[in-house]
Amino acid sequence: MKYLLFSLAMIFTAGAHATVRTVSNNPTRPAQFTTFAAAQTASVNGDTIYMYGSPFQYPAITISKRLVVIGAGHNPNNQFGQPTNIINIDLFRDSGSSNASGSVITGVLTGRLDIVGLMSNNIRIFRCRFTQYLNLAGGSPTGYADGWVLYNNIFDSYLYGGAGSRTSLSTTNLVLANNIFSNANAYLYGFNSNTIIVDHNLFFGANNLFQTFNIIITNNIFTRTSGTLFYGSTSGPVLCTFNNNLSNQTTIADPSTYTPATNFVNTYTGTGGGSNFGAGNVVGQDPLYASVSNFNNYVAASNYRLQASSPGKNAGTDGTDLGIYGGSYPFPSGGAVGSGFDTSPMPPIPQVTELNIQNATVPVNGTLNVNVKATINN
Repeated sequence: MKYLLFSLAMIFTAGAHATVRTVSNNPTRPAQFTTFAAAQTASVNGDTIYMYGSPFQYPAITISKRLVVIGAGHNPNNQFGQPTNIINIDLFRDSGSSNASGSVITGVLTGRLDIVGLMSNNIRIFRCRFTQYLNLAGGSPTGYADGWVLYNNIFDSYLYGGAGSRTSLSTTNLVLANNIFSNANAYLYGFNSNTIIVDHNLFFGANNLFQTFNIIITNNIFTRTSGTLFYGSTSGPVLCTFNNNLSNQTTIADPSTYTPATNFVNTYTGTGGGSNFGAGNVVGQDPLYASVSNFNNYVAASNYRLQASSPGKNAGTDGTDLGIYGGSYPFPSGGAVGSGFDTSPMPPIPQVTELNIQNATVPVNGTLNVNVKATINN
């Protein structure tokens, strides 16, 4: 039966990319390799490494080649129910042949994502959950991330872009779309470039934007029961563009340093000054989610689609709904609404969701009868 499980995994992952290697740290469900490091050593740029879901947490991994890393999902809705849980992920690039630039990561639950050595660029990450921070700026000499696309993820902590002021360098050419920032500890920190697009996300809790300058913020929904959306009185957004965002609370910023404090489009009156720009924002209105009772924290069993009467319905700059179900990367469903899996999509590859061996014992030269159910997870 161990061989059967291995063979099925190969059948349903092969073909997605040129060469697929499998990793499992679960001795009852063996794969080609027991560690990511061994699989990476055997791989070349462009290969795929599939890491099985497991009851055991994988140790931290370092990606040092251009790879596609696919997990089983951060909360998989299948018979096995085991996530691909990795302690941390590092991206490594040096002046030689080691370079994680161009890598893709999907379907994992992990702590932090960090930079080792020079900056890795053109990274795509989707359908993952991060319980700790993402560092998109390694500082000198590693530089700042460029060309990253992050979508359909859940962030439980902050994203750091490297900027400490309106004149300092930061991450560039970043698309941050259709993600869930699950609580007040999940916020944007240190971004300064008009090539950064923050579009169709959900932000929960207060203090969502910290030391952000010049970035473009569109079609998002911000909810909380108290506090401000801009972080603090002196570190909130300046020179940012806000179009067609929605806040359920009237107060957007600290009135001691922003005027008016009840609008996304306002002026920072502290040292240096500066205004925020934009139009079409909605302030002080309930987004009217289909079924949500907690505006401060993401809840897996909630339904974040918008009711027909919602002020965010078809209200985006692109004519779609505000929040994670509009835009270019609408959030996929991982299961029935209310099941706890709706916002936990698995990677978009064929995967076995149910396996039923009907005759557990087989005589020599007998036939093993197996029923298999699978899904593509598009």
